[in-house]
Order: sequence, then structure tokens, then C-alpha cells
Amino acid sequence: MPAATAAISPIDQFTAAYHQYRPMVRNTILGRLDQYGAPDTHLAEDLTQNTFLALLRYGDRITEVRNIGGLLRVMARQSVSHHYRLKRNQNEKPADTGSWQYANRNLGATAAGYYAPTATDSDPDMDEALRRVRTGGGR
Repeated sequence: MPAATAAISPIDQFTAAYHQYRPMVRNTILGRLDQYGAPDTHLAEDLTQNTFLALLRYGDRITEVRNIGGLLRVMARQSVSHHYRLKRNQNEKPADTGSWQYANRNLGATAAGYYAPTATDSDPDMDEALRRVRTGGGR
């Protein structure tokens, strides 16, 4: 009579996979980050944890996976790609679209509700250009 094999629970299988494959996943992520020019170890640790969280979401299906190492390697590469895809949309855009020429000029509030150079610090050419823009005039 063959010996009965005890079924391994998904949590035990996840724990074993974590201890066995964590260095491989971290090195895979570090290699991918190096391709992007930023071998950041702290980011690699975060993405490693995200990869194992994704594996944990597999739940009971983890027992059906034949090659957990291969699955984790693919998930690690996807984790890096996903990180940079999200980061691409979070680049900061400058909010100040005003002219650099006002950087060191005194501005005062006008009756129309916007700011203009004060009379003591005025540039006639710039004032004329601003007047044209505000009134919708061309040249």
C-alpha cells in the first residue's frame, strides 16, 4: 500500500516559496531596475513584496502551479513594468506658466483682479504685450 501523502496547505506552500525564491525575485527586479538606469535597493524591496503579495492573491490556486519559480520571475518583471507605467503618469508639471521676467519684479493687484507690475517697477514693452494679450488684440 502506498504511503499517503499529506496535502500541503496553500499558506505553507506560499511560505516555502517565499523563503526559497525571495532572493531570485529580488535579483530579477534589481536586474530590471538596472536596465532602467536606477538600481534602487529600496524600490527593489518594495517591488519584491508586491510580487509576493500578487502570489498570495492566487489563494488556493497556488497548489495547482507547477513551476512557482517561473511564475514568480514573470510576476517580478511585470511588477517593474507596472511600476514604471504608473510612474510615467505621475510626473510633475510646473504650475507656474507665467513669464520668467516677473521673477524679481514687484506686482500689485489691479481692479480687474489680476496682478501687474507696480508703477515703480514697470517695463513698457512687457506691459504693452500683456495689455494686448488681455484684450485679445493680436500684434
